[in-house]
Formats: sequence, C-alpha cells, structure tokens
Amino acid sequence: MLNLEEIQNLDIKKLEILDRSFFVRNDIQQIARQLLGKLLITNTNEGLSGGIICETEGYFGSIDLACHAHKNKITKRNAALYKEGGILYVHTCRGHVMLNVVTNKENIPHGILIRGIVPIIGIDLMRKRRGFIKDSMLANGPGKLTKALGITMKHNMLKICKDKFDIFLELPEICILDLNLYIDKKMIKQTPRIGVDYAKAWANIPLRFVILPQLFHKIQF
Repeated sequence: MLNLEEIQNLDIKKLEILDRSFFVRNDIQQIARQLLGKLLITNTNEGLSGGIICETEGYFGSIDLACHAHKNKITKRNAALYKEGGILYVHTCRGHVMLNVVTNKENIPHGILIRGIVPIIGIDLMRKRRGFIKDSMLANGPGKLTKALGITMKHNMLKICKDKFDIFLELPEICILDLNLYIDKKMIKQTPRIGVDYAKAWANIPLRFVILPQLFHKIQF
C-alpha cells in the first residue's frame, strides 16, 4: 500500500494513459466513478502538474436538463460533446474554465465534469498559478483545478486518450493516467450535482461522485 508521498515519487512516464475504450462506454455513472483515483496531468512549458481525481459529475446528454446538449442542441460551444469519447469539452461558466471529459460514441453527447483533484505533482507550480493560497484550496473546485493546472479554452476538443497504435515519446499536454488504485464503493459519496437546481427532476438525481479527502489514506494500491 502506498501513501500520497510515495505516489509523488512514482515515475509517471511508466503509468498507462487511459485508452479510448475506457471513454466510449455507454455507462456514464460507471465511468464517473472509475475516474475517481485516476491521475490527471498537465504537461506545459511551465512544467508538470497534476493530482488524483476526487470528484466528478455525470451529464446525460439530450435527456438531461442540466446538460449543455439538452434536446440535442448543437452549438459552437458544445460541439465537442458530439465527438467520440476520449477528448475534452472545455467551456466557461461565470468566468471560470470548466473541464469535462467526453464519453460514449460519436453523436451521443455524454460528458463528465471533473470537479476536484488532490494535488500531488507540481504543487509549487499550482501555488504560483493560484496565487499562493492554502494547499487545501488549490484544486477543490472545477474552476480552481483548471487554473491550478493551466487548462484554458485552447484545450477544448484536445484528445486525452490512447488509441491502439499510439506511441508517446513524452507525456501529452493533458492526459489521465491509471494508478491501479482500488477504491471501495463505501469510500465514494454519491449526491445530486451542484448548482443545477433549474434542471427540475434531474437536479435530484445523484450523479456526483466524491472521495472524501479524509478517506484517502484508506485507498489501496
């Protein structure tokens, strides 16, 4: 069993990038759960930064009143949602950049919002980007984590998965790596999504998945 300090010392170049088959499945709740414990990394000119995904929200496309693709609406803003799973859908909300992972097959606009990470790599760089605030506040929200990781609108539609014949000589600009963690279902809190009160019955469906920070010491590797 490893602790967070030992994770920080792992050679992340030896970890597997999630392949496309992970993202193109049709069970969005399963994918949202399984993203918990994965390592989200950005590789920029400033350096590496990243953390363990600890909070996600699923969005069910055309039938979901809280989804940008409700009623199969297609706009320049949400076009990424209609692509094949394994790319990013990046948009702004109230001035904050939001990071979503596109899932399912092409033209089925499912997406998962990454709401929080536990920083473990490039923490000094994240502090610089976020203005040297408390470490516990670096990336504990969707707008905070994008700023901490240097994610901007230019990353919309960026591929983050590994396809069958891909060979990476270095880490991509953004990717999600598999740490092979075992996370017991009892460690995952499932609640309604945040800030979607307008979505009528969909506002009450528990599509938010969270690993509580105090439980991280119980994660098994």
